[in-house]
Amino acid sequence: MLTWWRLADQFDWFSSYLYDRGLQAQWRLAIFAFTLALATVPLAMLVSPFGPDTTLTVAVAVVAGASAAAASTLWLFGWPTRRWSVVYSIVCSGCIAATCLSQSSAYGALMGCTVFAVIGGFLAYFHAPSHVLANFALAMGCAVVSAARLVLGTGDVALAVSAGLIVVALNIGVPFGIFSLVHALRRDLRDSDRDPLTGLGNRRSFFNAVGELLAAQPREIGVRLNVTMVDLDRFKRLNDTHGHAVGDQALVSVAAVLQEHCSPGAALARLGGEEFVIADIDLAARHRAAAERIRQGIAATRFGVTASLGSASAALRPGVPVPHPEFVERLVGIADAAMYQSKRAGGDRVEHRWLDEQPG
Repeated sequence: MLTWWRLADQFDWFSSYLYDRGLQAQWRLAIFAFTLALATVPLAMLVSPFGPDTTLTVAVAVVAGASAAAASTLWLFGWPTRRWSVVYSIVCSGCIAATCLSQSSAYGALMGCTVFAVIGGFLAYFHAPSHVLANFALAMGCAVVSAARLVLGTGDVALAVSAGLIVVALNIGVPFGIFSLVHALRRDLRDSDRDPLTGLGNRRSFFNAVGELLAAQPREIGVRLNVTMVDLDRFKRLNDTHGHAVGDQALVSVAAVLQEHCSPGAALARLGGEEFVIADIDLAARHRAAAERIRQGIAATRFGVTASLGSASAALRPGVPVPHPEFVERLVGIADAAMYQSKRAGGDRVEHRWLDEQPG
């Protein structure tokens, strides 16, 4: 349970997963339509004999329906940020609670608490267990109040208990099932997005990892997004002279050098052949020092290879989102050009580029 509780928010990586597969537009329209449909429920219940029956409860139901409808429009204007996604879920959970508690029928109010499972499922897809638990706590609070009203109004304890068990089962089963599935999918994707030879990520996993780095908050003033391209010098000669098996061993050795000298949170990948890429969010001086250690480490391997490195660095303003992946691709291009400049200068050196423009 402690391991499950400590799992991180999933919004950024799952959003990237949908983006990579061209599914964000479909998800946006589906969430909009589904939320709008649920928003009509409190308004439809106004004409039901089991719906709101006082001026106050009618007003609560109207506000709940209007608020849910307004929240649904968030998904019409593009993919939201993590913060706005959380705001959306809070508004929807509050609207469900208000709708349930405003009903004159205690049984209808209790069964209405099953709808919390929908928001719980959304949170399980995109957010952390703490968000799921908060939604579950609100659902249970509304269910206890509604069940107490049902028992006091009818004396039917068995009906209240049965309906309550349905509410509990759905609000536990749906989010937990989705969260487990998405977490397993994330593990499988990480394994499938790894280079089988070196164990480093591939291009797709690199951009996903950088996206997660950018989402990490807070950021210090003066911290920069740094990208370094690494290309081995005269690697073809090594393959031609000693064979591809030795070449593969050299690539594995280079990957070990990268892992040894990069910061623990850095994103590492092999882009193909003898080309590698590194990204981190750190002070430019520390990244530059790491790049130099990597150059020296590669030159010190027993395979007699050297590397040309090119790095690009851009300032990050605290609290300002970075357009991803467009800006990262731009930095990769600048770092790649710097790497080729290093190679033309004879190799076994590091070329640095600083981008004064701040993203966002």
